[in-house]
Amino acid sequence: MPTQPLDFYRQHSAATDPGKYSALFSNLPSGLPDLHQIVQNVLIHVWKIRRFHPQLLRSHEIEARRVEDMLALISGHDPQPLTVERPIEKKLIVDCRHFAGFLSALLRYQGIAARSRTGFASYLEESHYQDHWVAQYWSTTDERWIMEDADLRMHDIPKDKFIVAGQAWQACRMEQDVPTKYGYSPDWRGWYAISNNLVHDLASLNKAEEISLGMWGLMRNENIPLSAYSSADVALLDAAAIANGQCGLCRDA
Repeated sequence: MPTQPLDFYRQHSAATDPGKYSALFSNLPSGLPDLHQIVQNVLIHVWKIRRFHPQLLRSHEIEARRVEDMLALISGHDPQPLTVERPIEKKLIVDCRHFAGFLSALLRYQGIAARSRTGFASYLEESHYQDHWVAQYWSTTDERWIMEDADLRMHDIPKDKFIVAGQAWQACRMEQDVPTKYGYSPDWRGWYAISNNLVHDLASLNKAEEISLGMWGLMRNENIPLSAYSSADVALLDAAAIANGQCGLCRDA
């Protein structure tokens, strides 16, 4: 793989830079899946809190955009090193985007090319492929990008288990798959879920990692058929899906 894209992903973005808390990233384990435990020590997914510990819910934490902000909140709850696992009530309450971004930040700090990806996981729901974020890092040994789900501690996820949004868009556009297979929940599935994640994924590949609740540009907040999109918007999304697989950005590049 060309050096330039790898250098790009070794460097922090505004979202992954630990900033004044960078010392917390020193002297940590290196490599995967060992870093999963560091992430697990300090983060917990909001759905676990809502389902099992609703009394602990702090909804504002999921809006933390930058890793520096996350580390400020983490240290505020418990100032111990990141190698120490926090009790549930002192973990930062986030979603899958934060897990992916935090792991990417740890990897980039160690000089490893890493990035967040947005798409759909087959292993979260039985009814559909669920909206999800994971991290990728470049393995110099295998010379390929490797998928990591720090939330579920899944290492080297097979590419048929996590479909990046551009692949889902192209498969459905070529009628090789159906858009209702992809979504945010059993009841919220379709083209808008795929196109929204496609925009998020393209932004992440350009190191503009936005929070999962962020919406802009071509994103939609309601389920609409493809026929409701303008031809210009469809053409732009087609181009975005193609761009996700070019210039060393695709999963198996």
